[in-house]
Amino acid sequence: MTEWLQVFDHRGNPLVVKERTEVHREGDWHETFQCWLYEMDSEGQVCLFFQKRAADKAEFPGLYDISAAGHIEAGENIIQAGRREIHEELGISLWKEDLKSIGTYKEVLISDTLKDRELCRVYISPYPGEKDFSLGYEVEDLVRIEINGFKQVLEGAKGSTDASSVMDDQKVRVHFRDFVPHDQDYYEFVIHAILEEVEKL
Repeated sequence: MTEWLQVFDHRGNPLVVKERTEVHREGDWHETFQCWLYEMDSEGQVCLFFQKRAADKAEFPGLYDISAAGHIEAGENIIQAGRREIHEELGISLWKEDLKSIGTYKEVLISDTLKDRELCRVYISPYPGEKDFSLGYEVEDLVRIEINGFKQVLEGAKGSTDASSVMDDQKVRVHFRDFVPHDQDYYEFVIHAILEEVEKL
């Protein structure tokens, strides 16, 4: 099914609607919804949740990425798109009240096959521990990573850290190369917002 996206200029003003492959080929600015799940465990450690992208994904196959994310289609509002993506990828339903906006981040990801210029509408949500995940076909796993361990890997202070699958509790060591190469500033933007939110608890 053809996916139609609203195209924007660099200031965020809407321009025209284009088909997704054309948007990625031409490097047009477009909107995405991104949701990071987090939790504080019984020992007071804050954890982030990363999805592992399926091995057959066209872009960044098998790498760890945002808990749930996807394009906002032309005519969709942000929350409508976000709830759809969360359900498609993780098999859970979150309400508008569960999602807290932390702002918009402009990001550019360039690979051999696309020029991806995104106006990222970024949200955070506490881990809904009472819900059972049912991963979509685009997601291979969902893992929990302690936020300070991830930050140390991100900054190069250590080579790897532990990740624990939410689905079967299996543990793996993950390295910097195992994550989708978002801007370091983007990751720090998310980490800062989550730690600030946790301080309110």
